[in-house]
Amino acid sequence: MKANDKVLIENINDYFTHKGLSPNLIDDIKVKLKKDMKKSEERKMDYIEYRSKSPAEIILTIQRNLFTLQINPVVFFIINFILISYLYDKHYVEFQATPGLNIFYLIIILPLSIFIYFRIQWKNYLYSNRFERIIASVIAVVAFILVVAHTFGLNLGIVSVTMVTHQFVFFVGIILSIAGVYFKRLEFTGIGLLLCQKTIDSMVRDPNIAQIVSLVIWVLLLIVIIYYTIRISSRNA
Repeated sequence: MKANDKVLIENINDYFTHKGLSPNLIDDIKVKLKKDMKKSEERKMDYIEYRSKSPAEIILTIQRNLFTLQINPVVFFIINFILISYLYDKHYVEFQATPGLNIFYLIIILPLSIFIYFRIQWKNYLYSNRFERIIASVIAVVAFILVVAHTFGLNLGIVSVTMVTHQFVFFVGIILSIAGVYFKRLEFTGIGLLLCQKTIDSMVRDPNIAQIVSLVIWVLLLIVIIYYTIRISSRNA
């Protein structure tokens, strides 16, 4: 390893130690950095020369990406939770219908937000994630527009759908809930439970039983939100 590369690693270690990052995260940064430095070593170049960036720019890129990585699950959950709560009117389920805005959300916004979520989570934070941040910002703006449109009754009409469609959404909710618990991504569990709560009437025809099940789902959702909030707070601390 070149001397300048060693100095860069030491500077990064000192900077993030001063910023109060956990030792495990700092070690992860250094491991990723050493692995990435092999590319510059193959070209017999200093890492900063290979990246065409100053040490300060590399450090700031990592810091910005770590912040984005940290808030990504929270923003993902909040945006989708609000949109499902506002746009998916469960009173239309028994009539085999749903607002047009909800269809737009389920087909376009939800899959796109999941795609960006994983792009941010899986991308190497040593490099800029500007593209992902721009798309995420666009999704947030569109989400705000959808909420405002719904507030003023601009729902793009009430669209007739089959009961099977609502049942499909219910099973998507079940899959998201289980996957969220299994992979320890509770933001997906919360979204999945809310989708189940919105579509429970498509699975249970007895209104009284459906109401009880809906209440149970709300309790589970509340538990998930409280636990998730505690976990995020302790992680930030």
